[in-house]
Amino acid sequence: MKGSDPLWLRGIVSSEYGTSQTSSIMMLSLWIFPILVVISIIGGYLLAKRALAPIEKMSISAQSIREGHDLTKRIAIPDGNNELHSLAKSFNGMLDRLENAFKDEQQLTNNISHELRTPVCVIMSQCEFTLEKDRNTQEYTEAIELVLRQSRKMSKMINDMLSFARLEQCEAVAYEKINFSEIISDVCYDMEAIKEKNISLESSIQPNLTVKGNSEQLSCLAVNLISNAYRYGKENGHIHVSLKENDGIVSLSVSDDGIGIKDSDLEKIWNRFYRCDSSRSEKGTGLGLSFVREIARIHGGTVSVESTPNEGSTFTFTMKK
Repeated sequence: MKGSDPLWLRGIVSSEYGTSQTSSIMMLSLWIFPILVVISIIGGYLLAKRALAPIEKMSISAQSIREGHDLTKRIAIPDGNNELHSLAKSFNGMLDRLENAFKDEQQLTNNISHELRTPVCVIMSQCEFTLEKDRNTQEYTEAIELVLRQSRKMSKMINDMLSFARLEQCEAVAYEKINFSEIISDVCYDMEAIKEKNISLESSIQPNLTVKGNSEQLSCLAVNLISNAYRYGKENGHIHVSLKENDGIVSLSVSDDGIGIKDSDLEKIWNRFYRCDSSRSEKGTGLGLSFVREIARIHGGTVSVESTPNEGSTFTFTMKK
């Protein structure tokens, strides 16, 4: 209170009691601290193991794929959005591409073997047959002509395969601005002279359409589409080639009124060496349309087809101007 004298309090504690309390605290710390350390280590280990479980699964899956050569296996982890889930999804996506690439390679090998086996067998059989006994001049001439035809067939297929391989490796080629209208006009003029099956070729080409690309490749694309229309067109039929531009998109269409394509074959025709059953007796190596699709892809464009059996087909290539 105001005006009162100061008040002093004094406490006395036994030194023995204070020492006992301090010792108790120290002993308790010596017991608790190791326990806390052990709990922290165990807890950290469990948390790390749980966090690294997807990586362990990825490692096991990768090892299983490596040892078993099975590209159909995938990493099975719960849905999530963290970095490990993104890594696992990327890994699975890479396996998808590898699996498809190996399947394509295997299919390509099988197709090449099949396509080369036929002419080789024909040549061998013809040579063996001709050498069985003496032949007259006409028989020798016919045998040599047959061997020559089959040899040319193999040569064309090998050249097409080499061209395809070169095309796949030239994506780094710098393209330039070219007059697409002139290219298509020249191709139509040259192809019109074929007159195969008495098929007539007509064209409607918008003048002075320019695109950024490779003139040789785009010319090859047009030649393949028009040749395909001739090959599978009907007697006295018609082919119409159209080139136009709309909203910055250049579109090249090749239409025919030939045998058409079945719905079940529409997706397969782009595969290398694939030919529809109804056309296996026709000339060609089965590389033309896959060649067209590859040219379209490296030009940043697309190629599609619409077809009705026995009525005709329309192939359309589009790319940005």
